[in-house]
Amino acid sequence: DLNEIETIAWDYDSTSLSTRGHLLTPIRHELRAMGLPDAHTVWKMQSGRRVRYAGIVINRQRPGTAKGVVFMTLEDETGFVNVIIWRDVFQKYEMLGKTASFLGVTGKLQSEDGVVHIVAESLWDPAIARRPHRRSSRDFH
Repeated sequence: DLNEIETIAWDYDSTSLSTRGHLLTPIRHELRAMGLPDAHTVWKMQSGRRVRYAGIVINRQRPGTAKGVVFMTLEDETGFVNVIIWRDVFQKYEMLGKTASFLGVTGKLQSEDGVVHIVAESLWDPAIARRPHRRSSRDFH
């Protein structure tokens, strides 16, 4: 028998999605204990607030016209969070920024006209006991 995490991971390995739950659902209580909000909560926060968030990296973009700025989208069981990473910040955390499938970000929340994103100050590896299943992101560099 597979436990909840293994069952969801098996679904993702087989079909790249799961109707049984999201990869972060089984560990949400650990993330809450660390004071990390879900995406739905981030979307309701006031613009200008400093925020810490952790999610699954679903894509990375580094357009040639963006002068080294990297755009990421992270997801959890409640939705998506867009992240803007300026060149100097990305260079400082480059290895983590390029390879992590589960990523923590600290930065300033910007919200205007329904567009919400975190401008990253730092990237980090969430220190939790149970890690979500590793998943590939869609990267456009």
